Amino acid sequence: MAKLRHIAIAVPNPEEAAKFYCEAFDLEIVEPTDSPIASGVYLSDGTICIALLNYKTDAAAGLERGKNWVGLHHFGFWCD
Repeated sequence: MAKLRHIAIAVPNPEEAAKFYCEAFDLEIVEPTDSPIASGVYLSDGTICIALLNYKTDAAAGLERGKNWVGLHHFGFWCD
């Protein structure tokens, strides 16, 4: 059983990135999000969730990276 369950990637355009990930990796869009922290799109292969997020503020993205940073933001594992 896979233990990795969640990957969050900071991207400038979540919708455009979602199209790429769906076509390249056969993922499906689960739902969009627009929270006070970020706008984005959640994708899944049925096991792993990938969040493509455009952070709205430096504080929300993490001051060490800032809202304009692009790339792997965080990931999560299923733990007993």
